[in-house]
Amino acid sequence: MQNTKILKITFGAVVLILSVYSLWTKDFTYQNITLFFLGLLMSVLGVEESKNNKSRRWNLYVFTAVVLFATLLLQYV
Repeated sequence: MQNTKILKITFGAVVLILSVYSLWTKDFTYQNITLFFLGLLMSVLGVEESKNNKSRRWNLYVFTAVVLFATLLLQYV
């Protein structure tokens, strides 16, 4: 449980910093890295929700992460 909290904070901070930098400077060269870390964040949230078994919301997190990773994969292929 402690590891997922550290991962959530780390990935969330990276996404926030990269997003604010991109919006502030209008330089979107790091958008792919931002999407990658956003996918990792959504994956961690999905795993945490599936371990809690409180709701079926983890399906949404995992689906969103898969869509983000698929978008990045299609962009580079």
